[in-house]
Amino acid sequence: MGRHIAFFNIPAIGHVYPTLPVVEELTRRGHRVTYCTTEDRRATVEAAGAVVQPYRSLRPADHDPSLRVPCRGGYISQTLLSFLEEAEATYAQLAPRYRDDRPDLVVFDRMAFAGRVLAARLDVPAIQLWPMLVSNEHWSMGQALDAFDPADPVLLTYVSRLEAFLAAHCPTLDPAQFLSPRPEAHLAFYPRSFQYAGERFEPGYRFVGPCLRRAPGRWRPPRDRDVLLVTLGTVYNARPDFYRHCIEAFGGSDWHVVLGVGERIDLADLGRVPANVEVHRFVSQLDVLAHATAMVSHAGMGGVMEAMSLGVPVLAAPQTLEQEANALRIEQLALGARLPDDHADPGAFKTAIELMVKDPSIMDGVDHMRRAITAAGGATRAADIIEQCLR
Repeated sequence: MGRHIAFFNIPAIGHVYPTLPVVEELTRRGHRVTYCTTEDRRATVEAAGAVVQPYRSLRPADHDPSLRVPCRGGYISQTLLSFLEEAEATYAQLAPRYRDDRPDLVVFDRMAFAGRVLAARLDVPAIQLWPMLVSNEHWSMGQALDAFDPADPVLLTYVSRLEAFLAAHCPTLDPAQFLSPRPEAHLAFYPRSFQYAGERFEPGYRFVGPCLRRAPGRWRPPRDRDVLLVTLGTVYNARPDFYRHCIEAFGGSDWHVVLGVGERIDLADLGRVPANVEVHRFVSQLDVLAHATAMVSHAGMGGVMEAMSLGVPVLAAPQTLEQEANALRIEQLALGARLPDDHADPGAFKTAIELMVKDPSIMDGVDHMRRAITAAGGATRAADIIEQCLR
């Protein structure tokens, strides 16, 4: 007999999409999945088989052009406070629904603090999801990149508000241990070999690899051209200057370029687009990557893992601290390269791609990661682990 599994997530596409194949597998096995998300994600989540529990989010919409990357030094503090504010706004909306429809298990995203608190309040088992690098006592992004200031006033505000939030809704949770929960399991959507110090993470951390959801092929490549996919993801993508540099570097070349620019820019700001460059608000990355020779990416975990799963090296152009950590790992594991700071120079940009795709060590590194992804198990293994935690 199926059980009730509640997913709590933030509305960012890079956090929602990895969970959808897992939801599909769980519902195929007869479980009832409820999924807390926003109305603009409803159709996508319902298509995976879940019952949506909608909430009003404080997060910027996909088309908000004002969104900018937080400064590096305050990135961690600003991120924590932002998602605590999201939890404050969403917990009151969601908690009453689950008091009357108690789940057998809560699966919560690392940044979906409301799910973490509700699972503790209801005293039900929980699983934490990691669509980004895992942080614990063995490795943390702030320490590794020297970007954490314990005296940051924003961090102090976060701590004060977290204490008040937990006191109001779940006093049994210790604020000092809030970011270091011990759920039934941790699920990371990438192989263990991609994790810094991955061998030091105990068995409770399950690195299941990317959970990919391949739509029917909607994109067809041109003949006799290498394909280059360029994307800065769906969040910090208001960068017409960056896209213009790509167009200038590869326009009129032997490359066929697919630009995914999102909804935050005016397409007119790109100027004249040559015949060998396609511009899309959104594009099915897996469709394009199936035919691509290379990818230029902000180094978000989801896109990097999609590229690796299809054997495509990545030229990383990170913007946030999290993406910087991914980019460094790409270099360390020879999965690609990092875009030089002078990417505004068309010649340097084009040369970086051409050197990357001709480097045999990078081709070997990508092949090794592709095999690690296959061995990790994906959505089937993730669903197996979730069922084990139910039992």
